[in-house]
This record gives sequence, C-alpha cells and structure tokens, in this order.
Amino acid sequence: MLSLAGVLCGLVLLLLACKSIATYRRFASIPGPFLAGFTDLWRWKAQNSRGYSARLVRLHQKYGQLVRIGPNHISISDPDAVPVVYATNPVWQKAPTYHPAAPISGGRAVPSIIAMSEAQHTAVRRSVGSAFTTNSLLDYESAIDASGKDLLEVLGKHTSLDITHYLQLWAVDVLMRLAFNESLGFMQKGGDVDGILEAIIGRFDHWGRWSAMQTLEHHLFKGSFASIVKKQANSALARVGLEKIRARSLSPGQTTNRDLMQKFLDGQAKHPELVAHDEILGIIMSTIGAGADTTAGTMTYTLHLLCRNPGAMQKLRDELHQALESGDMSYPPRWTQVNKLPYLEAVLKESMRLMPIAAWGLDRVVPRGGATVCGRYFPAGTVVASQMDATMLDEAVY
Repeated sequence: MLSLAGVLCGLVLLLLACKSIATYRRFASIPGPFLAGFTDLWRWKAQNSRGYSARLVRLHQKYGQLVRIGPNHISISDPDAVPVVYATNPVWQKAPTYHPAAPISGGRAVPSIIAMSEAQHTAVRRSVGSAFTTNSLLDYESAIDASGKDLLEVLGKHTSLDITHYLQLWAVDVLMRLAFNESLGFMQKGGDVDGILEAIIGRFDHWGRWSAMQTLEHHLFKGSFASIVKKQANSALARVGLEKIRARSLSPGQTTNRDLMQKFLDGQAKHPELVAHDEILGIIMSTIGAGADTTAGTMTYTLHLLCRNPGAMQKLRDELHQALESGDMSYPPRWTQVNKLPYLEAVLKESMRLMPIAAWGLDRVVPRGGATVCGRYFPAGTVVASQMDATMLDEAVY
C-alpha cells in the first residue's frame, strides 16, 4: 500500500504539474523560448549571460513583435505600444522587477527614483521636481564646466589613454558636483575614490542579476532573514551621501549652494507630507547612480560610433567650429547655445537609438481591466515591456 506521505507527495506534484500547464496555456499562443512559458529561470539565466539584449533582438526578429520571456512576462517591439505601456493616464505601475534596484542604507532598502512606485514618484516630483526643470539646469553649468576642464587637462597630459575609463570618472565627478557642489577628485586621481564608482556599477549589476528573481533577492539581501544572517553595510555612495546631508542639515539657511542636495532638502522642507527627510538619501543616491551610468554610457557609445564614421565626425566638428567662429557658441559653451546645434542633437539621438542605455525592457504591469497591445488583449497583472533594442533596430521602423 502507498504510504500517506507518498500520496501527499503525489498530490503535490500533480498540483504543481496542473499549475505549470495552466500557466503555460495562459499565453501559449505567444511564441518564445519553451522554458520561459513555465518559469522565470530562463530569463534569470539569460540575463546573467553575455549578450542578453542582443538575444532579445534575435528573438523578436525570429518571432515578431510579441515574445514571451516568462510565464507572465511579455516583451514587445512595436513602437505603437510605447505610448500605451508608458501612459500617464491611466498609469501602468512599475513591475516588481524594479525592486532589486533599491539601494541599501542602514541595513534596509531605501527609496530610489528608479524603483519607486508611480504614487511615490508623483510625490517626489511634486516636492523636488523643480531641481530638474530647464531653469535649474542653468544652475548646474558651472559644475559641468569645472569637471569638463578637469577632463581636458587629463586628455592634454596623455598621448593615449582608456577614454572609456575617464568618461566614467568624468560622469561620476559631474554628478557629485551637481549633487554636493564638491568634487571628490576622480579626475585628479585617475581612478575610483573610496569605492564610489564601484558601488554605482555594482548596484546596476545587482539589479540586472536579480530582476528576474526579485522575491529571492529580497530575502537574500533585504528581508529579515538577510538582516539576521549578515548585516548589510552602507555602500560607499550611501556613506558619502549621509555625511553630506548631515553636514548640510546642521547648518540650515547658512548655504548659498544651489546644488541638487540643497534643492532636495528645500523641497522636502516645503512638502514634508510628500517626502520624508530620510528618503532624501535614496533620491540623491539613485540620481547620482543613474545619471552617471547613463551619461558615461551615452558619451562612450557616441564617441565609438563617431570614430567608426569619420564623415559624421567631420560634419560635427565643422558645426562646432562654425558656431565658435561665428560667436553663436562660447567657450565653455552654454546649454542654450548647444541646444541650437541640430547636427549635434542628431548625433546624440542616433547614438542612443543604435546603442540605447536602457536596452532591457522597462517592465510595467497591465492595470485593472486589462489592455489591448499589438492587437492582443492582456489581462490585468500581466508584465509587459517595450524592448527598445528590438524596436530601434527594426528596419520597418527606421
């Protein structure tokens, strides 16, 4: 006779099999890797392998505009889906795949602009959004000029160097100046300072590594189990941020700085009901991290593409030289001046099209009531994302 334990095990396996079949059948008509229809392990393994974004492009080229990359996860390459998926009315909430992006401070996850819910993001925008207006951009020009001068000095001292490395240092230095009105000396040192760059790169690597397994990530790094097993130390960036915020908070009203930190603190003081004081650290950390990563990546990709296309490089040089000689652009240039250079703008946009920083899809959850995308109805709770690489490299579009 079968034992009770054997019967129970058999029933559990049968239930799991039925659940797996039901999960697979939900979107069985949408093509994609077979294993992805049953488990997120396919996406987790793919994301932790080289060339994931290129792999997604090939999948879309093979299967079309809809590709199933998880049991409840659909990748979309239709440009018409972008204004639907990333609509503001109704808002499609960010998927749990964003949770691993939240940085850690004091052994807990802190709010991050990247990982915030739409409600949190709206509150932040109302309280500190003025720090990102066009008028505020003009306040930051002196910081950008100072970092640019340091970069030019470094370039002038070398006949050859790893420009990718120095663009990373320059981008971090720019964001540190914007945030705290202070340089930590990345360009002068020619390398990382106090592990800050390593922390920024590590946070994005962590997000990419665990976004497909966000529940497991939470238990391993941010949940109660993680705090018992190992106390998570503050990252280098969090330590610097805490130090700067505490120093500035001890002298309220005694600074004329118009840096990001001061604008964030002023906005929080004006709207304490929207953003708590201890949330400012997470906002600053994510602003520095995301800003430095995307800026360095865009600059590197743009320079790479210009070097591969000498005709475009020469045309850009001609536009810049003409603007300088005619007096339409000063040295160092102002934002209002470079904003009027059409070929420079075209070069930047084209480089971001060919090599987008956000190559992975920005996941959103289909809202209540469901939605129709690409002629296909998706029930509420389905995770969808526009795969920008596949969309921007689609010859039918561009």
